[in-house]
Amino acid sequence: MFKKRDKKKEEDAKEEAEERKEKEEKEKEIEEEEIEESEGVTGHSGPYDISDPDAPKGEYLDLGGLKILGKGGLSMRLVPSPDQKNIADLAFSYGSSSLQLTLLASPRRVKFWQELRNDILSSQKGATEKEGTFGPEVYFTTKVREGVEIPTRIVGVDGPRWMLRGIFAGPAAEGGEEKDYLDDFFSTVIANRGTEPLAPGDPVPLVFPPQLLPQNMAKAAAGEGPEMVDVTTKQSVQETLERGPMFTEIR
Repeated sequence: MFKKRDKKKEEDAKEEAEERKEKEEKEKEIEEEEIEESEGVTGHSGPYDISDPDAPKGEYLDLGGLKILGKGGLSMRLVPSPDQKNIADLAFSYGSSSLQLTLLASPRRVKFWQELRNDILSSQKGATEKEGTFGPEVYFTTKVREGVEIPTRIVGVDGPRWMLRGIFAGPAAEGGEEKDYLDDFFSTVIANRGTEPLAPGDPVPLVFPPQLLPQNMAKAAAGEGPEMVDVTTKQSVQETLERGPMFTEIR
């Protein structure tokens, strides 16, 4: 009798182990598909996940959730959170165009960009969907003041448990050299979702590198301690403060 029970337990344990293995393999396949689908879109191979060995090499600026590879002529604007510890808004400009970047947490098995895209199309007056550089993109015009509207393009790229959203405004929303430049920059971004539990749609935290924390920049400007130099931009913090939170010629 006991032998029969033991045998039954062994068979149940074996069946559970096989089911668990099958589930893990399916999850791995889904994750690999997500990574593949976030690459190779219309001539571009990015943005990338932090685990991707094919991510471009170079002197990246590490902002926690995002790693940024700068280009000559590119300007970056960092807006601190109220507590001055995190980055509340990250935007770039080139020529007459701008690009705002946001990394969002997403469910493992859901193509979050499709959901977000549908929400934008239903809520934004005049919004249309077109196939673009990074797959389906949303286009509309934004009124900045009376009689003045600028073209806007929203791009989304799904990765493993993250979605990177880029809002292009100005000429980069339509075509030409500025679009090519910012598209190329967008494709070099590396996302680091991390392991922190986040609800779908929550922004993945972005942090200041120590040398760019507002309080440290203020101390450097006041002449307290040695001059601080950002290792990525090769610029002194004093030069940065004179222009506000803006970096040019990121390399």
